[in-house]
Amino acid sequence: MERILFTEEQRFNQWRLSLIMIFSLAAVLVPFLYGIYSQEVLNEPFGNSPMSAEGLIVTGISSLLIMGLILVIFIHSKLKTKITDEAVWVAYPPMKNKWRKILPGEIERYDVRIYKALREYGGYGIKRRVKYGQSYTISGNVGLQLYLKNGKKLLIGTQKKQAMEYAMGKLMNIEKLSGGNKTKTIKPKTGFLEKLKSF
Repeated sequence: MERILFTEEQRFNQWRLSLIMIFSLAAVLVPFLYGIYSQEVLNEPFGNSPMSAEGLIVTGISSLLIMGLILVIFIHSKLKTKITDEAVWVAYPPMKNKWRKILPGEIERYDVRIYKALREYGGYGIKRRVKYGQSYTISGNVGLQLYLKNGKKLLIGTQKKQAMEYAMGKLMNIEKLSGGNKTKTIKPKTGFLEKLKSF
């Protein structure tokens, strides 16, 4: 049975989510409400190819539903990380519910470092860039950088820098001591004298 050395669950910052919701709703509602007001009250066409009031309402509602779905995904998103004495595990529900397992034998080296989400990966979330590899991040600027033996890179964000460093040190030390294999219990051979004593 695996022994857990480290576990962490992170969510998007709630005040940032609130700001995103406010600006998103404003960006969707204001143009459509103004379009309806312009065409129905001022009798002025809205845009170069004006739609009917019914068309504006349907389009506005559809846009709100899409934005609502995106926001629900953000609200329920969480970055889950655990390090056991056998592997590093990471999941990002609801986008990636299945745990990804990285064995210590796959890791060439690692580092817990400061990263810049926007500049290196284009923001938070599950991202992939040619230069920096793949990232699983949700907030902050500290992450576990894994350099894999197949040449790939993986960054996992964390808010528990020291605890993650300690757990990774334990995991890689276990791998080093075991030589990449699970420890086997070897029974000592019974000698000839011990056999005679048993009679």
